[in-house]
Amino acid sequence: MRTVTYKRISTAHQDIENQSNAIDKQLELLDWTLVGEYAEVISGTKSRDTRPELRRLLADARKRKFDRVIVYELSRLGRSIVDVINTIHELEEVGVNIFVVKNGIDTSTSQGKIFANFINIFSELERDFLVSRQKESIKRIRKQGGNWGKGKLISDEMRDRIVSLREEGLSYRSISSKCDVAVSSIQYVLKTHSMTSIA
Repeated sequence: MRTVTYKRISTAHQDIENQSNAIDKQLELLDWTLVGEYAEVISGTKSRDTRPELRRLLADARKRKFDRVIVYELSRLGRSIVDVINTIHELEEVGVNIFVVKNGIDTSTSQGKIFANFINIFSELERDFLVSRQKESIKRIRKQGGNWGKGKLISDEMRDRIVSLREEGLSYRSISSKCDVAVSSIQYVLKTHSMTSIA
């Protein structure tokens, strides 16, 4: 099988040779044909979409330039389980397998495929936990009238007040002035209120 390597280190001070030595030993042991190498110095907190060499690897995979990718450990492929499984899926969709040296995982084998399925389950759990935590955070911040991202979340009490003022006949600008809320936010609150009322 035509094999390529992917190596990532977080800073220029880290020694990429540690990964290289372990990968080279594996290549020699299994007598695989090395046809390309991809390596980059980039933080592990960066998403896969901001990793030039990983993006190039995925593009070359779609062109069927190789059959297998060998990495030192799974964390090299992404900043989270979701990132890692998305990369694995993208490669598998074009018939490219992954071999992880540190864990001896080979997705071309039945055991490797079972492991990938478990990773997929964990990625879904991680996604569910993130969504759940985000919803709880938004709910808590909304009650406090705080900020989420660049915008200010509107509490349920403020929503009720906006609706009440509008029913009294006040204009959007008057409500905005009284409640210290942007006109666009007031329009959104009233729009969602009317949709809820209809439902």
